Amino acid sequence: MEYTQQESKSEGGHLARSVFHTYLNFFYWVVRPPFPLREIFFQFIRTMLEAFVTIFVGSVVMGMFIAWIGGWYGSLYGALSYIGPAATFGIIHEFTIMLVGMLYACRIGTAFTVEIGSMAMSGQLDAQRMMAVEPVQYIIIPRVIASVISILFLLGIAHGVAIVSTMVFLRLWFNISPEVIFENAFVFLKSAVLNQSFIRIAIMGFFVSLNACALGYYFSGGAIELGRTATKSIVINFIVVLIIDLLTGMFMAIFL
Repeated sequence: MEYTQQESKSEGGHLARSVFHTYLNFFYWVVRPPFPLREIFFQFIRTMLEAFVTIFVGSVVMGMFIAWIGGWYGSLYGALSYIGPAATFGIIHEFTIMLVGMLYACRIGTAFTVEIGSMAMSGQLDAQRMMAVEPVQYIIIPRVIASVISILFLLGIAHGVAIVSTMVFLRLWFNISPEVIFENAFVFLKSAVLNQSFIRIAIMGFFVSLNACALGYYFSGGAIELGRTATKSIVINFIVVLIIDLLTGMFMAIFL
């Protein structure tokens, strides 16, 4: 038991140092030329293509869930007129932010960890250093910047898909027309709520992608250890998404 505890503490310390050093290296190299625009564009297209289907399906399922809850209890308590504003506000203010943040951490964050960890395991990062190429500039920075940009587009897609999905399933399951839903749908929805949702998801995209890259960049070991590191990436970024969602939501509710 003592060995296991010491091993766990050592592993946790290594993770903390890896993430801390990656943050320092990111901010050190991001302001130094050359700026990898071509690689950023490539990573943007890649993250959009890889995450689109996951986000789309997740948004449809979330719309189904909201439609069932809203339609069932709205019919039960005679509150159908409140479904539109409640569903729209909830989707844009909270639900899609959490959905996109977590699914992005699963789909893209894990891919970053495994990909960069494989590079470290095969010696590709050391080879770049031998050629006087800084891996942070060409491996980490493009993925982080592309993630911040792509996650904004993915959130916009999730907003639209979730709202449309909610309307479709309310019509199918409870015969509630779209006119009823849209009658007061945007009464409580101000532009600030929409703007804040994009700010919050951009912060999530930054931390999720940088954490995932850090775990892969400082990886050492074999295939089994890489699988464990990928699992750690998911768990850590899940917690990070929850913390960021809570703190940014509280901050913007109080000060903005």
